[in-house]
Parts: sequence; structure tokens; C-alpha cells
Amino acid sequence: MKTKIKFFLHKDHFLSTSTTRFKHYNSTNMSHETLQVIVVEGRNLKDKDTFGQNDAYIELYLDKNYKQRTSTIKDTNSPVWNETFNFNLLKGQDHLHIQVYDEDVVGKDSIGAAKISLKKIQQAGGKLDEWIKLPAHLGLGSNGEIHLILRLS
Repeated sequence: MKTKIKFFLHKDHFLSTSTTRFKHYNSTNMSHETLQVIVVEGRNLKDKDTFGQNDAYIELYLDKNYKQRTSTIKDTNSPVWNETFNFNLLKGQDHLHIQVYDEDVVGKDSIGAAKISLKKIQQAGGKLDEWIKLPAHLGLGSNGEIHLILRLS
């Protein structure tokens, strides 16, 4: 039996969907700004595989319940993605979270994580083109870097 679901929303309301959830936003929550993130490439990513090199991908999010991710680039510690992601900003969101992983047959290994203040992008005139360091455990050393281009509009 097929079930049809209809959503009726006022013009100032919309639904954001993920594979398992619906989240309701209204115009009072929205900042009406968009963050565009271009994930360009990575370099010197710490090797998490015993044999071979990383199968790297990146998860990006402002709200941990709604993540976006790059494709997996196989067998390299210097992956090139050139993938673009767009985020609608909500009031109160102040950081873009970045998590870099090595994809395995079963599960994933964390290569590193970072976060970028949206205020830093604003202070740079709304555009930031930067290599982001992935600090090693306790901030000692580096697990590599990722190149991002960020634009607020």
C-alpha cells in the first residue's frame, strides 16, 4: 500500500530533509545568508592505513544533525576533490566543522578535525581562501592540511 504525504506550509516556512529526519525552520530562525564551501584538496594527510594510503573524505557541517560529505578519493594522502557545498545559515550558527576521515572496508578512521569561525570569513570581506591545519593529538604536530575556499553571501 502506498502512502502519500503532503506538507502544507506558510510561505515563510520550509522543511529541510535528510535521510531520516525532517527539521522545520521558519523565517525567524534564518539569517538569510548562505555559506558556500569549495573543498579543493588535501596535502600530507597522516596515513591511517597499515597497507597503502588513505581513502580520504571530508564531512562538513554547521549543525551536526545535517552533515554534507565529499566523495572518497582512494589511495592517496594528497587527495583532490574540487567539490562545492552550500549551507543556509541559521541564527546562532557560528562555526563550520570539518572532519577528515580514512574510509575502511568496515568503518572509518579519523585523520583530523578543525573548525572555522564564520566571523573570520566576515572579517576577511566575505571570502576566505585558506589551508586549514589538522592538528595532531593534543595539538602536537600536524595530521595534514586541507585547502578550502569559503564565501558568505
